[in-house]
Amino acid sequence: MVVWLVGLVGGFKMPLPSTCPKEFASMPEHFVEDTMELLIFASQIPKALDGILLDDFMNFIIMFMASPQFIKNPYLRAKMVEVLSCWMPSGSGSSATSSLFEGHQLSLEYLVRNLLKLYVDIEFTGSHTQFYDKFSIRHNIAELLEYLWQVPSHHNSWKQVGHLPRPVHVALSMLEAEMSNIAEWERRPPQERQERTRLFHSHENIIRIDMKLANEDVSMLAFTSEQITAPFLLPEMVERVVSMLNYFLLQLVGPQRKSLTQKDPEKYEFRPKVLLKQMVRIYVLARGDTKNIFPAAISSDGRSYNEQLFSAAADVLWRIGEDGRIIKDFIELGAKAKAAASEDMDTEAALGDIPDEFLDPIQYTLMKDPGILPSSRIIIDRPAIQRHLLSDSTDPFNRSHLTAEMLIPNTELKARIEEFIRSQKLKRHGESLNMQSSKGTILPPSGEMLID
Repeated sequence: MVVWLVGLVGGFKMPLPSTCPKEFASMPEHFVEDTMELLIFASQIPKALDGILLDDFMNFIIMFMASPQFIKNPYLRAKMVEVLSCWMPSGSGSSATSSLFEGHQLSLEYLVRNLLKLYVDIEFTGSHTQFYDKFSIRHNIAELLEYLWQVPSHHNSWKQVGHLPRPVHVALSMLEAEMSNIAEWERRPPQERQERTRLFHSHENIIRIDMKLANEDVSMLAFTSEQITAPFLLPEMVERVVSMLNYFLLQLVGPQRKSLTQKDPEKYEFRPKVLLKQMVRIYVLARGDTKNIFPAAISSDGRSYNEQLFSAAADVLWRIGEDGRIIKDFIELGAKAKAAASEDMDTEAALGDIPDEFLDPIQYTLMKDPGILPSSRIIIDRPAIQRHLLSDSTDPFNRSHLTAEMLIPNTELKARIEEFIRSQKLKRHGESLNMQSSKGTILPPSGEMLID
């Protein structure tokens, strides 16, 4: 059945055709669903799959689990992930399946990127239960990704992932939503909390799932950032990353940290010490950032940044036994962020009043790389629209389809902005020199000393 279905799209090869053949599209879903259910059932029987060649099944799963244009049903593609979870050597799968992950050709080339793509696609399933469904599906994907990260043969695949920012963006959004549940409960008035106690108990399991997935999201970001730093420093991602980090640093070590205190935090899988250590390890990914992109982004976060948080976090890290080298790198990052904040203030003062035509229409900040949206013809900063496209592939002004490649560069306006910055800085520098010169020419009256 699997070989026949794959034959309808041209055989076991990647990438798939740009359009889905009518013959394949007309096949009933239960052909695939029955196959996946059979594989899951057989995988749960000890040694049932020993001696059976599973390569064709693995090829089929890798080819179609991240291809909604061929298999639209997200739950059907999620079923494929469930099969992989059963086969994962560290799980219930036998050691015989390890070659499917560690030596299989399509697996080495496409498994990581397709899992990341499905991680994003599963956000919207179209079902009224999609909010809860995505947690269990992403839990399976996160476990697979963590296992693949530890497989040496997959390291090159991780480094070649070009669309990593969007899964990271989704993980950050998920993380903020998940961790806020406990904090939101603690902020409610005592009377309201008492009234909602029964409802709260009925949702305890959901909170546990939220925190479990939050822990997995942070863990995935931490081990990913160890060696793959470039995506985190992209203009469309760096502000999103540091905004999340600063916000949770504020929650974990800031003045309101006691609001997160729980009588039995392990009951909800809430481990603040572990979270803080992982957050700090993500922070110090900037060790190879020679252009100081990360410190500048940290200091520009108006929502949560406070230079005192870094020293407060360092004190906590010493107490909970974090590696001294990590703490040192973290403190140095805080010092760089403080210097960047001071430099930003000087730059802002030097620029003075900025013409409206130089300001981004969404963020109302000075544009660095202006571009023209193809349909609405609005001029917008490229990093701003790229951040928007991480979660919505439409023009924010008229909802027409939009990709980053469709943005039209506005080189003329970019040159004018750069000239404006240069002229304002020169003007500011000239005023400063004139002030110093004026001070130097002031002479005391009658040649006497001003201070006796």
